[in-house]
Amino acid sequence: MNRSKKDRILDAAEQLFSERGFDGVSMRNVADTAEVGLGLVTYHFTTKDVLFEDVVTRRAEVLNSERRKLLSELDNPSLEELLEAFFEPYRRFIASGSKGWRAYARLHAILTQDSRWTDLAARSFGAVALEMVERIMMAEPAISRGEAVRGYVHVIGIMVSVFAETGLIDRFSDGAISSRDVATSISPMVRFGAAGIRALAISETAASAPLVTLNS
Repeated sequence: MNRSKKDRILDAAEQLFSERGFDGVSMRNVADTAEVGLGLVTYHFTTKDVLFEDVVTRRAEVLNSERRKLLSELDNPSLEELLEAFFEPYRRFIASGSKGWRAYARLHAILTQDSRWTDLAARSFGAVALEMVERIMMAEPAISRGEAVRGYVHVIGIMVSVFAETGLIDRFSDGAISSRDVATSISPMVRFGAAGIRALAISETAASAPLVTLNS
């Protein structure tokens, strides 16, 4: 399939941003990698910020759509079922062998580590995030909204670090576990995430319980 020049620019930018971060990439770098003129890059994307946002939102829309589809099929799910539905579309896209989705996963990790991209992350993933928080509260009634938000943010941190394929788990496991094997990463993430969210609910309940004193 022939890719449009605009798509080639987005693909090139995605790969470069995932490898070098936002500050390490110039519009000229993108033009050279996409094998197009710099003028064409700036015609489609007036600034590097605009280009970065379009790179992020392009796949975010696809990911959000698949997540909403799986979430809509759940009826009174457990935390484990909820998290599996949330992780699975991302895993499937990465496991498809697409170089672009693997680059996007690394870029997504960068996005979550820098506060200057908080607004962009909120615009790109906020609607599904709010739905997840509501569903976490339904699955774990003892948890407050604040702790549900905290649990969701912790889950995101786990997800992006795993899907970014940093190789850390390969090194610490002496190669017994591969960070590229995203298929086997889902179950541990689900178990860890669900247990953590439940622990937040339990600790919050314990903290709010009245102290019991013994009369002398």
